[in-house]
Amino acid sequence: MARISPASRQNLYMAGRECYHCKQWVEEGEEHDCWTTTEAALTRDLFEDLRDAWDRLRETAASFGEQRIYASHHSIMFSRKSCYFFVRPKRNFLEVCVFLGRALKAPQVRRVEPSSKSKLAHFIRITHRDEVEAPITDWLREAYEFSGGLSKAGRNGENNHIAQEVPRLKAGPAPKLDKGKQLARLRRICKSIPGTIEKLSHGEPTFFTPKRVFAMFANNHHGDGRVAVWLPAAAGVQTALIEEAPETYFRPPYVGVNGWVGVELSKVDDEQLGALVREAFRFIDQKTRTSRSSKSPKPVRAEMREPQRARKT
Repeated sequence: MARISPASRQNLYMAGRECYHCKQWVEEGEEHDCWTTTEAALTRDLFEDLRDAWDRLRETAASFGEQRIYASHHSIMFSRKSCYFFVRPKRNFLEVCVFLGRALKAPQVRRVEPSSKSKLAHFIRITHRDEVEAPITDWLREAYEFSGGLSKAGRNGENNHIAQEVPRLKAGPAPKLDKGKQLARLRRICKSIPGTIEKLSHGEPTFFTPKRVFAMFANNHHGDGRVAVWLPAAAGVQTALIEEAPETYFRPPYVGVNGWVGVELSKVDDEQLGALVREAFRFIDQKTRTSRSSKSPKPVRAEMREPQRARKT
């Protein structure tokens, strides 16, 4: 005779049910949807590096065009007519699943699983914002276009779309507008701050405190026509500067959601630029110090021991 689990036995004799997903008991007539959540809830506890990576990933995907972005259960879904990729925020990484019409062989792809007759699910781990770049961003765009192609084929009754591979975008880097003049200005000011380290990130000079970025040079980034610097700023500064001088300041991609400010270098003189850069350095340096102090281990209190009594002789 088959054994009945305690939960199943309870279901037989009591009005209500046990949720298959969360195992919570739901009374008869009670509304219950454990799959309902929000982006904020899923990303609330991310470490700063993962938060930056998530913001960049979301903004990159949103730039592709019309789509739905919504949270469901433990994932954040990106969908046209169907989901073309989703993100599961984990403690130490973002698990990204991208649906493509072909199998990728690349070190970034941890595994590939068939999702349907026409799609393959590719699982990728992201731990830092610098990983949100080509080829991963190219795959996301390919998935976006592939999803649209599947929807169109379905509406037209076509069944041969499986054999047709979606062509990959071959757009090269945007031409550089600055011949060195504006970069030299920015580099001179940044290097005048003690402790500054310059590294190449995403093909452009980037300046660190040295632990974290405080200035990013952007030379016609993705063909936006700007020669600029992206700087971190305190809450409210971005909005105030853009309202004051929209021809000089702007909201940069990827990091703009975190309050960073874009500055058109040709629109500010050395004094203005120096003040903005030094303030960005101080802001990030102070943020780093605060983060370190909050993570410092609490001192272990020595146990109070009763003093030993002298033995009677």
